[in-house]
Amino acid sequence: MKKRNIVTAAFGTAVLAGAGLYQKTSQFVDERLYRAHIKRTLFETLKPQTVRIKNMNDAILTGHLLEVDHADNTLIMVHGFTKDASSLENEAIYFQSICPHTNILMIDCYGNGSSDGVTRGVGFQDVMDINYWNRFIIQKYGEDHPVFFYGKETGATALLCAGSAGLLKNATSLIVESTFKNVRDYFAYLMKNDGYPESITRPLLSIVLRKELDVPLDDLDVMRYIRRNTIPTLFIQNKNNNKADFNDVFDLYNNALCVKELMPLKDKPFYALDDKHPYKDLLTEFLNRNG
Repeated sequence: MKKRNIVTAAFGTAVLAGAGLYQKTSQFVDERLYRAHIKRTLFETLKPQTVRIKNMNDAILTGHLLEVDHADNTLIMVHGFTKDASSLENEAIYFQSICPHTNILMIDCYGNGSSDGVTRGVGFQDVMDINYWNRFIIQKYGEDHPVFFYGKETGATALLCAGSAGLLKNATSLIVESTFKNVRDYFAYLMKNDGYPESITRPLLSIVLRKELDVPLDDLDVMRYIRRNTIPTLFIQNKNNNKADFNDVFDLYNNALCVKELMPLKDKPFYALDDKHPYKDLLTEFLNRNG
């Protein structure tokens, strides 16, 4: 009887611990998928023009345009998860330095920055918003105006999915930084950085994400789509970025069938590399070939 009581108590403790971790997992996801209010996007150095469009659901999306006279092309930039367009200010300044004749449009997708919405996408849901911004550029500058794209984290995932879906037929190239293979492992990696064991959170995240996003998790796997992307793509991954598993980029790069380049970095971001760094000129060379 005493042994049975001990086993029962241990089982009850495990159930309570599991329930507690499930609740924490659910809370972790909710805090990132939903926002309480719209936060205005503010830039420290750049002074972009604010532009607004409507998406397929009539939600108002906000973009931030740096326009130059007689531009050769336009760069559309998509920020990472829970961020807004101003988080790409350093990257935009660098692109200005290497692409002085390029317009730069930094966008806030639905549920981000100054755009409408309380629910943030995790890359896949942002695909159609990117398509609508691409249409805006085509309407503004003409069908023959070249466009290339930069995306970070979920923004990178959205670009890979948009490219794989054939929505960016006018794109000359994609630059994707700190992307990930699938949404569940992405959240597991984020939780790992907060001290939660991946071996336990992964199965819990499968339940929570399926419930919150209301889509099969297989549909949120970039590896299912990567082979369909035919747009020349530069993959950038930095070991110092704690928002994406450094190793994910190798599977994505190896499975991509498009013209591709890989820039694996250990510490400094691509826009702050020393002149003698072996990858210092890779981005410029890639754009010269695929501009």
